Formats: sequence, C-alpha cells, structure tokens
Amino acid sequence: MRLSLITAVAIVGTLWSAPAPAVHVPDEGMRLELDPSLATRDIVAESELYCMTLALFFEGGSTGESEEGQRHMGRVIGERARANRRIWGGPTICGVVFHQAKGVCQFSFACLPRARRTARGGARWQMSAAIARDELDGRNNGPDELIRYYMNPELTPLRNVCRFRREFVPVVKAGRHEFFREPTAAELKALSRAEFDACTRYEASLKAKKSKAKKKMAKSGKAKGKVVAARTKKVARTKLARLKK
Repeated sequence: MRLSLITAVAIVGTLWSAPAPAVHVPDEGMRLELDPSLATRDIVAESELYCMTLALFFEGGSTGESEEGQRHMGRVIGERARANRRIWGGPTICGVVFHQAKGVCQFSFACLPRARRTARGGARWQMSAAIARDELDGRNNGPDELIRYYMNPELTPLRNVCRFRREFVPVVKAGRHEFFREPTAAELKALSRAEFDACTRYEASLKAKKSKAKKKMAKSGKAKGKVVAARTKKVARTKLARLKK
C-alpha cells in the first residue's frame, strides 16, 4: 500500500527533528601533536641501528676491541637475524640482540642492569655506530658470511671454551675474539673425538673438585665419627657410674 503524501511528509519531519548521534571531540588538551619529521623518518631502521650499535659497543667497543673484531661481531648478529631462527630471537636485529632463553641472555651485556648498558657516547660509541651502519647497509665487506658464533677465550669459562672447540668450526680470529661456523655432520663427529687443551684442563678441574669434595666428606665423616664415639663413651661411663651406685 502506498503511503499518502501527508504520511510521508510527517515521517520525514520526524526524522529531521530527531537528535543526531553524538560525536566525541577530544578536548584540546588531549590532542596529540605529532612531530612532522616522524613522517619522513624510518623509526624501525633507527631502532635496528641502535640495537646493533649497543651490541657492538658493549660486546667489544667499550673494551677497546679492534675495528676488525667489531666488524666480525656485526656479521654474526646480522647472519643470525637473516637466519630467522627462534632460538636466536627471530628476524630482527633488536630481537637477536636482546634474546633470552631460560633467563640467559644471548649477548651477556643485555642482562646487565640498565645503568651498566646505557651508552654515554664518545669516540668508541661512534666507531661502533659506523660499523653497525655498514653491516645493516650491506657494506661490511670481509667477514665470512658463515660465522654465527664468537667467544673471547680469555674471558670465557673453561667449560664453554671446551664446548666451542667440540661443537663449532673455527673460521678466523679478529682482535681478542675467535669466530666460528656451524659444522657439517662429519665435522661434528670429528670434533667430538678430537682432544683440545681447554677440554683437558676442564676435565682435570672437575676431577680436582671431586677429589676435594671426597676428602672433605671423609674428613667430615671422621670428625662425625669422633663425636659419636665420644658421646658413646660418655653414655657408657654414665651407665657404669649408675651401676656402681
């Protein structure tokens, strides 16, 4: 049934006079003023550069590691990110640099208190930043593309030095650090059978600890035995004295 002209006009009038839905307009004090420069900046790239620089600086730059050593460190971090493995922190530089597993940091500096891992600038920081930029821009020529591990044997516990010798293939030494790649199945088998000085010293230290622990237990046992014997004698003397009475 068609609506009469009068009915249609009445409906339109009702809709026109109904209140419109409220539109929320934030107060002036709540408006966020965006920095116009942010529109032209790559915040992600800047963050990745900062994370890489932090790692290079605290892993070596702050202690005077050579430029060559830092360049190899940059390659290790870059290769881990490119490998996109969960055990290394995924595909981003920041993810790799700050990755933790069971409370252990992939790069030791990341577990330091914030005050100890906050850079203060200076020439060493600038050098680390320049090396980081070269790695991220693909200009870090020289370091082997296969290196994904490194260690400073002078500051690494014997247990970990032994592990590196038996699990990874050495590629190059740069500065105070040694750099390694992952082995093939055949190489890993050969490494596990090889003898290394670090492993020999580590095993000797374990034996020395066990021997010391045994001696301590034996000494403790003798002392305990003497105490028990003394108590037994005292009890026997007490009983004997009672019997005499």
